Amino acid sequence: MNRSLRCLAAILIAASPASAGTDFTTKALGTAGSEFLNLDVDPRGIAMGGALTADANDSAALYWNPAGLAQIPRAAASAMHNEYFDGIRMQYASYAQRITETSVLGGAVRYMDAGSIVNTDLSGNTIGTFHPRNYVYEVGWAQNIMDLTDAERDISLGMTAKFFQSDMIAKASSFAMDFGMQAHYTDAVIPYNFGAAVQNIGQGQKFDKKRDTLPFRARLGASIRPRPFLLLVLDGVMPVSSHPYASLGGEMELDTRAKARIFLRGGYSMQNQFTGLDGLRGVSFGLGVKAGNISFDYAFVPFGILGNTHRIGFSWALPPKSSRRFRMR
Repeated sequence: MNRSLRCLAAILIAASPASAGTDFTTKALGTAGSEFLNLDVDPRGIAMGGALTADANDSAALYWNPAGLAQIPRAAASAMHNEYFDGIRMQYASYAQRITETSVLGGAVRYMDAGSIVNTDLSGNTIGTFHPRNYVYEVGWAQNIMDLTDAERDISLGMTAKFFQSDMIAKASSFAMDFGMQAHYTDAVIPYNFGAAVQNIGQGQKFDKKRDTLPFRARLGASIRPRPFLLLVLDGVMPVSSHPYASLGGEMELDTRAKARIFLRGGYSMQNQFTGLDGLRGVSFGLGVKAGNISFDYAFVPFGILGNTHRIGFSWALPPKSSRRFRMR
């Protein structure tokens, strides 16, 4: 990829100036800053098209929907390496711990490195280089408000507080909040879940004298398990700086009759259909292997002419103890 495309990718990912035209349509593309806040972090969810609002259930729920933290039995952790195009990389790590019978506390950190980029003046003369970096630090909490064993549904609420900073030619930082809910109907003939979340509520970063608009978005999701080995997910997303779009995906567990469990995943997202990029985009594929308490996951997502992206990660979770809340799971 040439330097102009690389600079374009870095600018779109890092920050864009705010505009009064922000109106939830394609005309608003590029009008929100801090878009790195919306870069997906979990290979499992990414492989399923990013449609995990209703089914996030590990420490990465801090990103997808903080209410999903309440599904963690005891403790969970996850980490991911994201290999973007042309040397752009992102790292992610999270941990969550059950602190009471009905509440879970978690934290996460994200780091994105866009590599070294040549800095030029208005005449095109090279005046040095700059190294864009973005950092996100998150703390989240989830609370069950209706227990599965006392009713035919399990409802939880959650919130995430995040501090983020961009280090480009200039530095800027700010705060934001996410809020979410999930409802699980696991006693139904065909188990299903619902979820909703609002993300990036707060004040944008201020570069020089102008403050950016945060990339707010609202998510509504559903999942269904028609067979014990098959999960189907669907999300509707409304971002402030683009047109609303839908994402869908699925996960199938293979019958290997071995100790390790193998999962095949696939998905499709309409998010990148509004960018004008040529080439294959929108689809995603992935693979997961779970052995004991540890899972290894991989996701592949093409981005048209920008190139292909690869995410690899692992997650770990302690199994539930014998308790009233988890005795039926």
